[in-house]
Amino acid sequence: MRFSPGAAVSCALLFYFWLASVHAGQSKPAWEMEWEQTVEAARKEGQVSVYHTRGPFDQVFADFNKRYPGIKLVSVTGRGGDLSARIMVERRAEKYLADIYMGSAGTPLDVFYPAKILEPFQALMILPEVREQSNWFRKQHHYGDPEGKFIFVFEGVVRSDMAYNSNLVDPKEFRSYWDLLKPKWKGKIVAMDPKLAGFPTGLLQFAYYTPELGAKFLRQLFGDMDVTLSRDGRQIVDWLAVGKFAVGLAAPANEVFSAMKQGLPLARFEPRTFKEGIYMRATQGSLSVLSRNPHPNATKLFINWLLSIEGQTRYQMHYLRGDPVFSLREDVPPDPSVESYRPKPVDKFISVYRPEFRDLQGAYKVIDEALKR
Repeated sequence: MRFSPGAAVSCALLFYFWLASVHAGQSKPAWEMEWEQTVEAARKEGQVSVYHTRGPFDQVFADFNKRYPGIKLVSVTGRGGDLSARIMVERRAEKYLADIYMGSAGTPLDVFYPAKILEPFQALMILPEVREQSNWFRKQHHYGDPEGKFIFVFEGVVRSDMAYNSNLVDPKEFRSYWDLLKPKWKGKIVAMDPKLAGFPTGLLQFAYYTPELGAKFLRQLFGDMDVTLSRDGRQIVDWLAVGKFAVGLAAPANEVFSAMKQGLPLARFEPRTFKEGIYMRATQGSLSVLSRNPHPNATKLFINWLLSIEGQTRYQMHYLRGDPVFSLREDVPPDPSVESYRPKPVDKFISVYRPEFRDLQGAYKVIDEALKR
């Protein structure tokens, strides 16, 4: 078969353009090609379902929708225990509706992890800025499960969970937790009942698991200092505000901040007041992906956006309007007004969301025995 000169030229041009397109495709990094494919597939799926605890998540989701308007974000909100129960009921009925769980690390650790229904997280990270561990606090990714694979923690805050009446207390008098045991504070301390559901356990975990404090400190605090227990957070704040008590342990942060904004004589101990160190909590900032989730590509898209510098900046901005939290990305700048609550690499602290610090039965026993004395 003979080709005319024109046909030969056309074939040569077609081959050239084909070769150029192949070369162009090969010149893209593998992650970029995977990302483009994920975005396209996510648009076809059309939605992602996020089960989450309460907070300004709706504002974060609105930012995601602006960035990816073709993907509907289905939001299901509630208390962690209620959401986990709902997910487990759905799965027993062969209904796999949830893609992502967002909230504190405790619920997925207690329910989803032992049930083995979580997807490994590392494989879901596509963007280099998300995968690169040097972008994160202490140059590492943070997890809330024993294997360090399933419950990704992206948010942290350090604080003492202790408030005081600013007319009765000079915070300079406190350099150690042991200063709470000075005779002048006997009968002047109110605390949230440690066994109450919703108790901010970070303070108790820190006290029990810090070698310089431990059972000895708890025994003396609850056994010798005539600590009054309350089951009402607002009552604690009211009592502090009127001077009935000088120091409040585990006083609800939102109630304290609200009272401070009203000009009441309340303040919180700065996180680095006490020489024994501090603790970092993940208030609502953990991500878990359910296995057999219905929208795997939209799930990847949302996770990578949320953990990007754009997503983390938006998340932190929305949460700073309430009790301050911080992205664990090092390249997301904090608000200077609350920077003291941001974890720093040089801090001496424990991450109380880690599983090795969650068992408090020993602490409860010590407190019960001390209160009976």
